[in-house]
Amino acid sequence: MDRNRLHEVFRQRSQRLAQRGRREATRTNRTPILVFRLGNERFGIELAHVEQVFPRVPITPLPGACGLLLGVANLNGSLRTVIDPAVLLNAPTTRSDAGYVILLRASGKLLGLWAETLDGARQIDLERLVAVDEVASAPIAGFVRGMTDDRILVLDAKSLTEHVVEQRRQHATEQ
Repeated sequence: MDRNRLHEVFRQRSQRLAQRGRREATRTNRTPILVFRLGNERFGIELAHVEQVFPRVPITPLPGACGLLLGVANLNGSLRTVIDPAVLLNAPTTRSDAGYVILLRASGKLLGLWAETLDGARQIDLERLVAVDEVASAPIAGFVRGMTDDRILVLDAKSLTEHVVEQRRQHATEQ
């Protein structure tokens, strides 16, 4: 094989390898989320924040708690606060004990999030989310990162957890 032909073969191989690297990099920008429903609305939460999912967990109400706090549940031997995100997200739902509790870890805190049903996990590109101010009203804007093309509102686990911690703190000082 002559020197020019060999050079051309190596150049083509380099281009193919460079293209393959770009495709793999694109795939790694995708983030797995857990999709759940509250009423007719679909929400997603990054799997990186999901510790565990519990089906049909009894939730003990807390006396005098606001509507956001459903109560506490025994999750793996520890009592954890469980919230009803439908209250924050203005999602009409019929809460029952047939739902799920998604145990979230964000900002160093563990928090139970009640979900009516689970739709499973999927991959999304966080950079392609539609901005929240284009799709959401002011009350939920602080808790939603954006919306996917197929209308899943992706929640911000950190801001949601911090809000609940602040609500619990305020509730404790009022008592």
